Amino acid sequence: MNQFHLFIIGGVSTSKTFTLMLLIQALIHFYNRHPHSNLLQKKALFMAYTGKTTFNIDGITIHSSLSIPLNFKDLP
Repeated sequence: MNQFHLFIIGGVSTSKTFTLMLLIQALIHFYNRHPHSNLLQKKALFMAYTGKTTFNIDGITIHSSLSIPLNFKDLP
């Protein structure tokens, strides 16, 4: 299966989370219709900058997902 990457950017109150939620619902609908799909296997990783947004999209913060330290002094 091919991978795709999507980066959603915009100012405050431009419906980024709403757009992402529509995409998530479309992906769920697509994979539920696929006859050989394992519904328990993760198929997407949703990342966001803030904890509030990650909570809304059931995702993870970018720095946590990519193991980026919060302080630059923690870099090797």
